[in-house]
Amino acid sequence: MLGTLQDAEQSFAKNGDDGPVRAVSSVIGQEGEQNGFYRLLLNRMPSEKPFLTTNVAAFAFSALQQFVVSCPFDINQIPIPVFPALNVLTKAQPKDMHLTFSANLSGVAQLDFTKLFVTYLVGQQVPISEPILNPKFDGGILTFDALFPYTENVMSGLTIAALTNSSSFADADSIVANTLAAPGLIRVDKHLL
Repeated sequence: MLGTLQDAEQSFAKNGDDGPVRAVSSVIGQEGEQNGFYRLLLNRMPSEKPFLTTNVAAFAFSALQQFVVSCPFDINQIPIPVFPALNVLTKAQPKDMHLTFSANLSGVAQLDFTKLFVTYLVGQQVPISEPILNPKFDGGILTFDALFPYTENVMSGLTIAALTNSSSFADADSIVANTLAAPGLIRVDKHLL
Protein backbone atom coordinates (compact mmCIF):
# COMPACT_ATOMS: atom_id res chain seq x y z
CA MET A 1 0.00 0.00 0.00
CA LEU A 2 3.08 2.24 -0.25
CA GLY A 3 2.71 3.42 3.33
CA THR A 4 -0.55 5.27 2.69
CA LEU A 5 -2.83 3.47 5.14
CA GLN A 6 -1.04 5.15 8.04
CA ASP A 7 -1.48 8.51 6.30
CA ALA A 8 -5.19 7.78 5.76
CA GLU A 9 -5.67 6.98 9.45
CA GLN A 10 -3.93 10.18 10.48
CA SER A 11 -6.13 12.20 8.09
CA PHE A 12 -9.27 10.57 9.50
CA ALA A 13 -8.13 11.34 13.05
CA LYS A 14 -7.32 14.99 12.26
CA ASN A 15 -10.74 15.43 10.64
CA GLY A 16 -12.63 13.72 13.47
CA ASP A 17 -13.72 10.89 11.14
CA ASP A 18 -13.19 8.05 13.60
CA GLY A 19 -15.53 5.58 11.84
CA PRO A 20 -13.10 4.22 9.21
CA VAL A 21 -10.05 4.04 11.54
CA ARG A 22 -10.92 0.57 12.88
CA ALA A 23 -11.40 -0.86 9.37
CA VAL A 24 -8.15 0.66 8.07
CA SER A 25 -6.27 -0.65 11.12
CA SER A 26 -7.58 -4.15 10.50
CA VAL A 27 -6.35 -4.00 6.90
CA ILE A 28 -2.85 -3.02 8.06
CA GLY A 29 -2.67 -5.95 10.47
CA GLN A 30 -4.08 -8.46 8.00
CA GLU A 31 -1.74 -7.36 5.21
CA GLY A 32 1.17 -7.59 7.62
CA GLU A 33 0.30 -11.20 8.44
CA GLN A 34 0.00 -12.10 4.74
CA ASN A 35 3.19 -10.26 3.84
CA GLY A 36 5.13 -12.03 6.60
CA PHE A 37 3.91 -15.43 5.39
CA TYR A 38 4.79 -14.75 1.75
CA ARG A 39 8.17 -13.29 2.66
CA LEU A 40 8.97 -16.41 4.70
CA LEU A 41 8.08 -18.61 1.70
CA LEU A 42 10.50 -16.51 -0.40
CA ASN A 43 13.28 -16.99 2.19
CA ARG A 44 13.14 -13.35 3.27
CA MET A 45 12.88 -11.83 6.72
CA PRO A 46 9.18 -11.90 7.75
CA SER A 47 9.21 -8.17 8.48
CA GLU A 48 11.07 -5.59 6.39
CA LYS A 49 11.78 -3.35 9.36
CA PRO A 50 10.50 -2.58 12.85
CA PHE A 51 8.07 0.11 11.58
CA LEU A 52 6.51 0.41 8.13
CA THR A 53 7.68 3.30 5.96
CA THR A 54 5.28 6.20 6.03
CA ASN A 55 4.19 8.02 2.91
CA VAL A 56 2.12 11.04 1.97
CA ALA A 57 -0.97 11.16 -0.22
CA ALA A 58 0.68 13.34 -2.90
CA PHE A 59 3.47 10.80 -3.47
CA ALA A 60 1.07 7.84 -3.62
CA PHE A 61 -1.27 9.75 -5.96
CA SER A 62 1.68 10.67 -8.20
CA ALA A 63 2.80 7.03 -8.34
CA LEU A 64 -0.70 5.92 -9.33
CA GLN A 65 -0.67 8.25 -12.33
CA GLN A 66 1.89 5.95 -13.96
CA PHE A 67 -0.68 3.13 -13.96
CA VAL A 68 -3.97 4.91 -14.70
CA VAL A 69 -4.78 4.45 -18.39
CA SER A 70 -8.17 6.13 -18.40
CA CYS A 71 -10.49 7.49 -15.77
CA PRO A 72 -14.08 8.73 -16.16
CA PHE A 73 -13.39 11.53 -13.67
CA ASP A 74 -11.33 14.68 -14.14
CA ILE A 75 -8.39 13.91 -11.85
CA ASN A 76 -7.30 17.55 -12.09
CA GLN A 77 -10.27 18.32 -9.82
CA ILE A 78 -8.68 16.30 -7.00
CA PRO A 79 -6.78 18.78 -4.79
CA ILE A 80 -3.62 16.66 -4.54
CA PRO A 81 -0.45 17.65 -6.44
CA VAL A 82 0.95 15.28 -9.05
CA PHE A 83 4.75 15.26 -9.31
CA PRO A 84 6.96 14.15 -12.19
CA ALA A 85 8.24 10.62 -11.61
CA LEU A 86 11.55 10.20 -9.82
CA ASN A 87 13.14 7.22 -11.55
CA VAL A 88 15.60 5.10 -9.59
CA LEU A 89 18.12 3.82 -12.16
CA THR A 90 20.33 1.78 -9.79
CA LYS A 91 19.29 -1.35 -7.91
CA ALA A 92 19.82 -0.66 -4.22
CA GLN A 93 21.80 -3.19 -2.22
CA PRO A 94 21.90 -3.68 1.57
CA LYS A 95 24.94 -1.40 1.95
CA ASP A 96 25.93 2.26 1.74
CA MET A 97 26.14 3.20 -1.92
CA HIS A 98 25.34 5.87 -4.47
CA LEU A 99 22.14 5.56 -6.48
CA THR A 100 21.47 7.17 -9.85
CA PHE A 101 18.14 8.93 -10.41
CA SER A 102 16.42 10.78 -13.24
CA ALA A 103 13.42 13.09 -13.50
CA ASN A 104 11.74 15.01 -16.30
CA LEU A 105 11.92 18.61 -15.09
CA SER A 106 11.23 20.26 -18.44
CA GLY A 107 8.57 22.46 -16.78
CA VAL A 108 11.00 23.92 -14.24
CA ALA A 109 12.36 27.33 -15.26
CA GLN A 110 15.60 27.45 -13.25
CA LEU A 111 17.50 24.84 -11.28
CA ASP A 112 20.22 25.53 -8.74
CA PHE A 113 21.87 22.12 -8.48
CA THR A 114 23.68 23.11 -5.27
CA LYS A 115 20.31 23.37 -3.52
CA LEU A 116 18.82 20.04 -4.63
CA PHE A 117 18.57 16.96 -2.43
CA VAL A 118 17.21 13.44 -2.44
CA THR A 119 15.05 13.15 0.64
CA TYR A 120 14.31 9.64 1.85
CA LEU A 121 11.34 8.40 3.86
CA VAL A 122 12.24 5.20 5.69
CA GLY A 123 10.27 3.61 8.51
CA GLN A 124 8.97 6.26 10.88
CA GLN A 125 12.23 8.19 10.97
CA VAL A 126 12.64 11.91 10.41
CA PRO A 127 13.22 12.42 6.64
CA ILE A 128 16.84 11.94 5.57
CA SER A 129 18.24 14.35 2.95
CA GLU A 130 21.38 13.85 0.86
CA PRO A 131 22.74 16.42 -1.65
CA ILE A 132 22.60 15.43 -5.30
CA LEU A 133 25.91 14.70 -7.04
CA ASN A 134 27.01 14.77 -10.69
CA PRO A 135 23.90 16.54 -12.07
CA LYS A 136 23.39 16.45 -15.83
CA PHE A 137 20.51 18.41 -17.35
CA ASP A 138 19.78 17.51 -20.98
CA GLY A 139 16.54 18.09 -22.87
CA GLY A 140 14.60 18.69 -19.66
CA ILE A 141 15.81 15.43 -18.09
CA LEU A 142 17.86 15.75 -14.92
CA THR A 143 20.10 12.78 -14.13
CA PHE A 144 22.08 12.71 -10.89
CA ASP A 145 23.48 10.56 -8.09
CA ALA A 146 22.88 10.63 -4.34
CA LEU A 147 24.14 8.70 -1.36
CA PHE A 148 21.89 5.90 -0.11
CA PRO A 149 22.92 5.84 3.59
CA TYR A 150 21.74 2.28 4.26
CA THR A 151 23.77 1.26 7.29
CA GLU A 152 23.13 4.19 9.62
CA ASN A 153 19.40 4.36 8.80
CA VAL A 154 18.30 0.68 8.61
CA MET A 155 17.00 1.10 5.06
CA SER A 156 15.82 -2.47 4.47
CA GLY A 157 12.42 -2.86 2.89
CA LEU A 158 10.64 0.09 1.29
CA THR A 159 12.28 3.51 1.11
CA ILE A 160 10.52 6.38 -0.67
CA ALA A 161 12.66 9.10 -2.28
CA ALA A 162 11.82 12.62 -3.39
CA LEU A 163 13.86 15.24 -5.23
CA THR A 164 13.60 18.32 -3.02
CA ASN A 165 14.89 21.89 -2.97
CA SER A 166 15.39 21.84 0.79
CA SER A 167 16.99 19.45 3.26
CA SER A 168 15.44 20.24 6.62
CA PHE A 169 12.15 18.45 7.26
CA ALA A 170 10.46 17.70 10.57
CA ASP A 171 8.17 15.00 9.15
CA ALA A 172 6.90 13.41 5.93
CA ASP A 173 4.08 15.93 5.47
CA SER A 174 6.52 18.85 5.35
CA ILE A 175 8.33 17.46 2.27
CA VAL A 176 5.51 18.00 -0.23
CA ALA A 177 5.85 21.81 -0.50
CA ASN A 178 9.54 21.47 -1.46
CA THR A 179 9.27 18.51 -3.85
CA LEU A 180 10.22 18.71 -7.54
CA ALA A 181 9.81 15.00 -8.42
CA ALA A 182 8.53 11.94 -6.54
CA PRO A 183 8.19 9.20 -5.58
CA GLY A 184 11.26 7.13 -6.19
CA LEU A 185 10.46 3.65 -4.89
CA ILE A 186 13.44 1.76 -3.50
CA ARG A 187 13.24 -1.76 -2.10
CA VAL A 188 16.05 -3.60 -0.35
CA ASP A 189 15.32 -7.17 0.71
CA LYS A 190 17.32 -9.07 3.29
CA HIS A 191 17.27 -12.85 2.88
CA LEU A 192 17.26 -15.36 5.70
CA LEU A 193 20.53 -17.18 6.23
